[in-house]
Amino acid sequence: MDTTIILDEPHFRVVVDKAKALGTTPDRYLAALIDADARSFDQILDPARNGFQSMSDDELDGLMDRAVRAARSTLDGTK
Repeated sequence: MDTTIILDEPHFRVVVDKAKALGTTPDRYLAALIDADARSFDQILDPARNGFQSMSDDELDGLMDRAVRAARSTLDGTK
């Protein structure tokens, strides 16, 4: 089902500018916003969870340790 949404000029300009910056159309940009808003937090995290399922506990620990060290070095300015 297609429908028409009426936007005032300032809102329309924001939609057009955002869509252009993302390399998409205003219609697709608005659809993506609605889709993102409709997804649950669990649905958003599913791809990340699936990506980590094949990792062992030791691999996950190592990944976390590296991330913590990288964050600390960035905060300390030692990057």
